[in-house]
Amino acid sequence: MNVKRFVIATVLGILCGLFCMYGTMTTFPEFAADTLFLTGIVYNRALIGVMIGISDNINLHPAIRGAVIGVVVSMAMAIFSAEGMLAVLGFGLVYGVLIDVMTSKLENQI
Repeated sequence: MNVKRFVIATVLGILCGLFCMYGTMTTFPEFAADTLFLTGIVYNRALIGVMIGISDNINLHPAIRGAVIGVVVSMAMAIFSAEGMLAVLGFGLVYGVLIDVMTSKLENQI
């Protein structure tokens, strides 16, 4: 396991989670009081980052690898949000691609 890749991906996952939480609070004010749901959003995106950080031995293009990991990790959260299932999976895919592509570029530059 590449420790530098793990740290970069985890930090990017946490940042994406905080951004996603802020977007959820401003777009859907009814969720602003649901601290458990908002914490789950940050946890989910951070977990995507952790999984991407440890998946450096999977020989796929970073966009494909990130998309698969993002969707698989987000499935657990999507099951419990029936109305927003496609949104959760869609954003999991987008954040997975974003985290993996950025991590792959940054680990070679830093």
